[in-house]
This record gives sequence, C-alpha cells and structure tokens, in this order.
Amino acid sequence: MNDQVTSVSYSVYSNKGAFALLLGSGISRSAGIPTGWEVVLNLIRHTATLKNENCEPDPEKWFTEKFKKDPDYSDLLESLTNTPAERLNLLRPLFEPNEEDLEDGLKKPTVAHRMIAELVRKRYIRVVITTNFDRLLENALKDVGIEPTVISNPGHVENTMPIVHSPITIIKIHGDYLDTSLLNIKSELYKYDDRLGELLRFVFENFGLITCGWSATWDIALRQALESSNKFRFSNYFTYVGKPVGDLENLASIRKGHTVAIDNADTFFKELHENVEALENSNSEHPLTPQIALARLKKYIVRDEHIISLHDLIKGEVERVYENFDSLLVNGTSSSEEIKQRIEYYFQQCSTLCTLFVNGVYWGKEQHYSIWLSSLARFSSAKDRSGGTIWLNLETLPGLIFLYSIGLSSILRKDYKLLSNMFSMTVHRSYGEMNILEGVSAHNVIDPDSLKTVLGNRNFVPMSEMLFSKLQPFFDSYMPHTRDYENLFDIFEYMLAIAYTKKIGRGWSPIGRFGYRIMRSGKMHPSEHILHEFKTTKEGARLFSPSLFADFEDLEQTDKDFKEYFSKVCYHFF
Repeated sequence: MNDQVTSVSYSVYSNKGAFALLLGSGISRSAGIPTGWEVVLNLIRHTATLKNENCEPDPEKWFTEKFKKDPDYSDLLESLTNTPAERLNLLRPLFEPNEEDLEDGLKKPTVAHRMIAELVRKRYIRVVITTNFDRLLENALKDVGIEPTVISNPGHVENTMPIVHSPITIIKIHGDYLDTSLLNIKSELYKYDDRLGELLRFVFENFGLITCGWSATWDIALRQALESSNKFRFSNYFTYVGKPVGDLENLASIRKGHTVAIDNADTFFKELHENVEALENSNSEHPLTPQIALARLKKYIVRDEHIISLHDLIKGEVERVYENFDSLLVNGTSSSEEIKQRIEYYFQQCSTLCTLFVNGVYWGKEQHYSIWLSSLARFSSAKDRSGGTIWLNLETLPGLIFLYSIGLSSILRKDYKLLSNMFSMTVHRSYGEMNILEGVSAHNVIDPDSLKTVLGNRNFVPMSEMLFSKLQPFFDSYMPHTRDYENLFDIFEYMLAIAYTKKIGRGWSPIGRFGYRIMRSGKMHPSEHILHEFKTTKEGARLFSPSLFADFEDLEQTDKDFKEYFSKVCYHFF
C-alpha cells in the first residue's frame, strides 16, 4: 500500500467537500486521449505533410534538424492555424472516437474518471479544475446521474451558480473542444481573463488541492495563479509518475504541500476511492493503515472475481514492508537499546500485514492459500548479504511474526490443511534449503537469554511471551476473553512443537509458554485437545498429508516423542 496515498485519502475523508482536483492530460491517457507531447508529435506530422516531407520514424529529430530548434506545442499550433475555429477542427479528431476507437473501448471515461465521479457522488469532491478539452469526466458524472456545472470560458463565470452552492463545478480553464474559445498557444496561456483568474484564486485559497496528470510545465498562468494564492486552509498534494519535475516540486514548496508518487491516474484514484470508502465503513478516527487494509480485504475476499485485487493488495503491502526492512543497516553496534528499537520497528511495520493475514485466513478459502504462503516465504528466506550476526538473525523475526499470525488464525478457523501446508514449507538459506520451522524458529531469531536482557524481564520463554502479547490485539474481535486466546496460542505453539519434532527432530523442539502452564496444571491440555480434534472431526482429518503427518497414528506417535522430550527438559526451562 502507498502510505502517501493513505494520507491523501484521510485528508479527503476528514474534510468532506473541502478539496478541489486539478487534472491534466495524464488523467485521460489510458482512454487514448493524447498527452501534450503526443499532440506535439501529431502537429509535427501535419507540418511535415505541408512541407511534402516524411518525418518518420522520429518526428522530433526531423523537426529539430529542419528548423534548428526544439519543437514547441504553442508555436506549432499557431503556425498551422490562424483562428480558434481552425484549431478546433484540427483537434476534434483527437478527442472524438471513430469506429475503431469504439471497438477498442477508447476515448471513453477511464477508471480514474469513474472513481472521481464516485467521489463527487458522495460529495467528497465539489470542484474540478482541468486543462483538458475532452468531456470524459462530464460523461462519467452523467453515468452516475450527475449533471455538472461547467465553466469553459470566462463568460460562464458570471452566468453560472456560485461554486459554493453547486454540487460539482468543472472549471475547464483552457476551454472545451466544442467551444471555439480554446486556450492553446503560448500567448493565450500566459495570462488568463481577470474573471477566470479571480475564480481560480478563490478556489486555490479556500479549497485543498490534489493534482493529477499535470506537470506544471506548460501552463504559465495557472502556475502563477497557484504561486500567488497565499492562503492555505487545507493541504495541497501534487502527484507525479516517475520523477517529479522541478516546476511541480517548486509549487509544492511554495504552497507548503507534498509531492506524492503514484503509478498512474487510474490506480491512484481507484485506491483513493477505496480508502475513503473503507474509512466510511470503519468510521475511523485516525488514518490507520490496518483499518483501511481490513476494509479492502473484506471487500475483495468474498467475491472470486476480486482475487486479482486481493493479490495486489497483499503483494503491495508485502513489498512495501520488505523494502523498508531491506534498507535497515545490518552492521555496527548492537546495544540492548538498539536491538529493542529494531524489534519494536519490526512489529510496528508488520501491523498491517498481521491484520491482513489474520482476517484473510479466517475469512478466506483454499484458493487464497498461495497468497498467504508466498507472502510468508518472502520474509522467511535469508537475504544474501553480510553483516553482524545479531542483525542478520533478527531479519527473520518478521517471518516468525507472520508464521504465528497465519498459524493462529488457521487453528481459529480450523483450517488444518493450510496449517499443514505452512509447516511443510521450505525456505532458502545461504547453505541450502530448510524447513520453515527451523528457518524462523524463535531460538534462531535471537538467543532467549539475550532477549531477556534486551527486554529487561525474566520470562522463561521471552519470544513466546512477546508474540503472545503483541499478536493478541489482532484476535480481539474473534475472542475478546484472554483465556480463549491463551488456549488458542497454546494449541498453536504445541502444534508447532510436534510439527518441529516430526520435520526436524535432532533432539530439540521449541517450547512456548504452554510449557509452564502444563507444569502448573500437571496436565497436557494442548495435547488432549489436539488428539481429540484430529481423531474425531472432519476438519481435523485435513491436517494429514504425506508432507507432514501421514495419518492419526503418525500424529499420535510424534506427540508421544515430544512428550518424552518435554519430560526430560521441562525442569531446566521452568
């Protein structure tokens, strides 16, 4: 997930109707409406035709060599036409679909236009300023039953309803392609009519601003209007694809705003709309990424046709978190305070994914297994880099956190096939492949005695205790009573221990907080539950597979093996 887009989303949600959009040609790119540069190339081709020359395959190179200067949109348009009407006829084919366009689904509202229309319908957006001549946004609004107030020339300013009283006003500052009052050439773009200038100043000083598909490079008067408006009642966000151009960064600085990196207009407005919708549904008071993520997860996971969106949601957050962890230093000093801060950072960054995994596993289906397990594998394999041993070992802590998150939810859901698949996973190490239970075991993440020192406590099993307390909030909605959660945690850790005994053995198995609970009671509570569950229930039978426990007898024998080991070592632990 894009944290910057999350911030924009919360601003829009928290200040309903207080933001205006400023849209450039990039908003209509996926509809086949050309960008400004593509129009320039088209105009160069017209120029070459008039010269009876062929400018292909590189129109820009042809123009530069022919005229000894770089091509300029305004100069080209002025040289090809003499009046606004002529400019209209030249530009019309660029905005209206022909038969081929209709067959290809081009020159109709994009995902971005339709998401904007939804935000308008819900009254989050009331003003849109655009440099575009097309009518794609108007068409998208009409599709949801909204007839916008459109200002496409200065004369409209005085003859339309004031924007404060209109549900939605579209200000087409350069005109409409069916209006001969187009502003295209440099002299027209240098200064706006006073009526239009005053309207823009009012918007820029009284509304927050979100720009998209606009580089700030060509539109001099618009840029000056933004620079000269010196009141900032709400935030300003300037989106960009790739790298932000200097003009855009300068505007953000002047207006005390923020530049926001996005993939494209469609994905930006889709995520913006979904985040706002998620905040509506959760009635959130804070821009907490886990809450937004959970609302989107619930929307996607119930319908099979949304599996791609679900995959993208999880993958996007996985990669965001992975990149954050990958940038951490793994050299230098390793004081207790530094280690403690690193551990806290891991848990904080894993919060959203824990929310997604716990709820996704609980509500998901078998077809979703690959999403959870591939995400777990991403954090459970060692990175091929050198560094301090303590830091490199700690890099597998996120894998352990997610192993517990998925495992606990699997048992809560009684999805034992997923549990079996997870316990059978292999992960990469520099010296080869190994079972995930060994690769991300608590003992390998950090030595228990070292962790006790770092945390400043004397817990028998410090990692188990830390995971217990850190993960409990993610299960509160399913089991609000601590006793129920304790039992769930004990069952999972006991299953983890006997799975380790089966898959790795070697005279050692991980013992969690269930160990001293058994010692206090004198009973093997998790064992009794597990054996009963897997012997008598239909769900329990799904645990058995050639990759873990072949059948109930195999499970029962492994349980006996672990109990024998536990009886030998328990007094050293507790």
